[in-house]
Amino acid sequence: MNDTPPDTQEPCLAYLVTPLLDETTAFLPSLEKALRALPVAAVRLRLAALAPEKLTELIQPIRDIVQSHDVALILDGLPKLARETGCDGAHVPASTASEARRLLGDELQLGVSCGFSRDDAMRAGEDGVDYVAFGPFGTEPNDEGLALVRWWREMMELPVVAECCAVPGNEMDTSAKSLAKWADFLAVGIKPDGEALEEFWHAPERFAPLFA
Repeated sequence: MNDTPPDTQEPCLAYLVTPLLDETTAFLPSLEKALRALPVAAVRLRLAALAPEKLTELIQPIRDIVQSHDVALILDGLPKLARETGCDGAHVPASTASEARRLLGDELQLGVSCGFSRDDAMRAGEDGVDYVAFGPFGTEPNDEGLALVRWWREMMELPVVAECCAVPGNEMDTSAKSLAKWADFLAVGIKPDGEALEEFWHAPERFAPLFA
């Protein structure tokens, strides 16, 4: 397999993944900064387990900021609420794709986490998802995972997200650079364990070289 993407391949865009939030006011400036610093295609909003009315209250200010930048707001794990609150779509595990599509409707976006399973991704495609996500990738090289992303990008029309933990610095993490060469979207903002990647939210502009 050629290590160099074709010249006609569209550049990778940022797909932001928020920390798990139980309030959003303090997070809004960090989100606004990231939206201004990077070429962002979508934001996946992760919310704590709260009452539906509280979740709706949290979603509104995030939605307003994200959509004002002409960026899609994807709600994590709550397809019915995503439809009811004016989000642009939802993100769920691959195993629940069919039910999520039913709850979300046909007009909104649906993405799925597939781990490193090609079979799960292909089944999700049959269930009508709009993108698949592979990962999470850590800071160590993952040749098999990278090969899966490259294979999917070359062979499938369905867009692919690589869920990545990039490390900023003079030399951007090698794993992140490789993934950005092949994925349609590079997911940044959290660590592989789901905790916030504070380096990103404090200085998102340092990640811009990944999307050059």
